[in-house]
Amino acid sequence: MDLTDVYKNIEAIDTDNETKSQLKEHVFLYSQAGLASKEGRNKDSISILEMLLERVPEDLNAKKMLAAVYESAGYPVKSIRLWEEICEAEPYVGEYSLALALAYRNQDWMQKALKQLKTTVELTPDNRIAWEYLVECSYETEDMHETKMNCFGAMYLLKEYGIESIRLNAFAFSLTILEDNDRADKYLTTIIDIMRSGEKQQTSRYEEVIHMVLWEIDMADCYEFLPRVREMADCLSDISEDLAESIKNVETNAEIAAVNEKFPKVIYGIIEKLNEGCDCDECKRDLVAMECSILADHDGYRPELIRLSEEHPKLYALHSRFFDEVVSGIDWNKQLNTRYRILSEYDVEPILTRADGSEINPVIETYHREGRKIGRNEKCPCGSGKKYKKCCGA
Repeated sequence: MDLTDVYKNIEAIDTDNETKSQLKEHVFLYSQAGLASKEGRNKDSISILEMLLERVPEDLNAKKMLAAVYESAGYPVKSIRLWEEICEAEPYVGEYSLALALAYRNQDWMQKALKQLKTTVELTPDNRIAWEYLVECSYETEDMHETKMNCFGAMYLLKEYGIESIRLNAFAFSLTILEDNDRADKYLTTIIDIMRSGEKQQTSRYEEVIHMVLWEIDMADCYEFLPRVREMADCLSDISEDLAESIKNVETNAEIAAVNEKFPKVIYGIIEKLNEGCDCDECKRDLVAMECSILADHDGYRPELIRLSEEHPKLYALHSRFFDEVVSGIDWNKQLNTRYRILSEYDVEPILTRADGSEINPVIETYHREGRKIGRNEKCPCGSGKKYKKCCGA
């Protein structure tokens, strides 16, 4: 309805002209505030709405709009105070209670958010969005007992199946992954069934759930669930580059975890360090120290590196130049001495470990000069009379 129609309705009201004029002005200012907000002119919108509330302090719609504009303009505390006023005036409206809870959450006032979300689900027990946020907030506070109560309580009360329940099933998976693999797998089966029979336009929502599941699998090191993630991805006609990269990274982490179980700790340590991608001096020193172990026991590590290249070629490729040199036997002792010199510059003496896990006490032959260094332009000590650089130093 445009302003002309609104004005006509005001004219039809049985009241005096002054009141009608005030109502028209109020409607006009309200529409201007909405237009300013829509165009991103938050300051203008705030000024108009604050003026409206000075004139009509009980105007609930103006308060709601101003609370939203405060949030957009970067005044979250002002927004919260307004929502608190609204909820105090209308304590039984679940919509307002949820808005206040989310304002608390956006400000990381988690305990206040949890309390308000509990109020919201009491007011509107069938509000799935409120239940999801309640589960999420309790999860973020790391209160697993509370999270379980909220999650399974929500699933019992809502009794939903389909796209509406997909995030709750993802939360349920995260709560059972370390306790009951069979039960956790059932939640993944439900998620896959929803994706297969659900609405195709919900791709972004499905991807969000896959990200949630991936994160939990990686944090719990429960990589046996990765095939189910691939099933989820196959349900989508296309996936974003971000999700594809996340899946690839977790699959790499799964391979690294397998290396940790089947290969010497030094090989695992090198691969883990390279996968982290840190380029600081400390990480560089750690890498060189681990290379020293491999070079010091090259006969023990060589067959393990060959096996790594066959079973995990992607991980072998992370450090293939060094691994290839060890496997081919190129100047093992020279490489070891070079790395010892590097570590000596940092005053670091590595603890060397054989492939079987035992420690090595190496004796590294190094050259020690007797007497002082001879300058290149000094006479050669051999007695030729020539400069050292033209004689024995040539």
